[in-house]
Amino acid sequence: MATLLTDLQVAEGRDRIRRVAERQAVERGIERLSMHSIAQELGWSATALYRYYANKDEILAETRTAALDQLSATLEAVMAGPGDIWARSRAVGDAYVAFAWEKPDAYKLIFAFSQPDIGRYPSLAAASARARRNLTVYACELVQTGDLDIDPDLLAHIFWAQLHGLISLGMAGQLSRDQPSFEAIRHEMVRRIVQSARRRPREPGGSGELEPGVRAGKS
Repeated sequence: MATLLTDLQVAEGRDRIRRVAERQAVERGIERLSMHSIAQELGWSATALYRYYANKDEILAETRTAALDQLSATLEAVMAGPGDIWARSRAVGDAYVAFAWEKPDAYKLIFAFSQPDIGRYPSLAAASARARRNLTVYACELVQTGDLDIDPDLLAHIFWAQLHGLISLGMAGQLSRDQPSFEAIRHEMVRRIVQSARRRPREPGGSGELEPGVRAGKS
């Protein structure tokens, strides 16, 4: 009869499993990830793995949940920091990029893979909603205080798409080591997005068109 595990042993065991699963999912692909491959790397039997998780999908769901929550905690910390919304939105961009470079496997697991039937895993659904909220909430304040004429959700998704695309190119080694640098491209993209969204002052008798400004936001 198997020895009962303590709560601490279960938590430690699940953490070890998630760390292996995160790396294997990125290196091998989700299709080649298996209970057997995880157990083999841990030096366990596949049977021992089932004491912690019911199946591979549950492992993936919890592993992605943990990665999403790490990203959210990082972004929430900088959004609660000092400075005006322009400074804090730049900090959001800095923190997002730092997370991607420092935790590339977690980043790829969050954004490079999708998981069907997310509703079967309430924790994953909640973590996904939290992360999406943290990737967009600052844009509402930018629009309100920065005199921008654009839908906040659209602005946030434009920022997110351009930054994720740049990071993906960097991770794939597709950016030249020569100029322009990653940061130069990043800051110029943000500058032009914000510039195009700045509100132009109304001229007497004019149409009230928008005039691009020059102040940068998230970078």
